[in-house]
Amino acid sequence: MRCAACRLRTARGFGWFDPRSLTSQPLAACSMRCMNALCRRWGVVDPDEHEIAAIAAASPMAGEYLESIGKTDLAVLTESEWLTLLEVIITAYQDELARQLDAGQHAAPRLPGSRR
Repeated sequence: MRCAACRLRTARGFGWFDPRSLTSQPLAACSMRCMNALCRRWGVVDPDEHEIAAIAAASPMAGEYLESIGKTDLAVLTESEWLTLLEVIITAYQDELARQLDAGQHAAPRLPGSRR
C-alpha cells in the first residue's frame, strides 16, 4: 500500500484518520513526516531550509564516492556503483537531518490552530 501523503513510498505502520468524522477511513503513511503532513492536510511540500542544508551536506559525499571509484560520468556506472551512490547520498542526507534534529536546529512543525 502506498503512502497517502507522498504517494511514493510503501506505508509502514503509520496511519491517520480525521477525528471530526466518525466514518473516516485511516490514511496510511510511510513516516511520521508524511503522517504529520496528512494531519495538517498540507501534503508533502518543497524542501525546507533544513532539508536544503542536508542536500548540500550530501553533495560532497557523492563527489567523494565518485572520486573513489574514478568515475564522474553517471551514464557509465555499473548497477552496483549506481546503487552505492544512491545509498551514499541518502545516508548523508538522513544523517545531516538527524544531526540537526539532535542539535535542536529543526523546529517541530506548527500544530493547526496554534499561535507562535
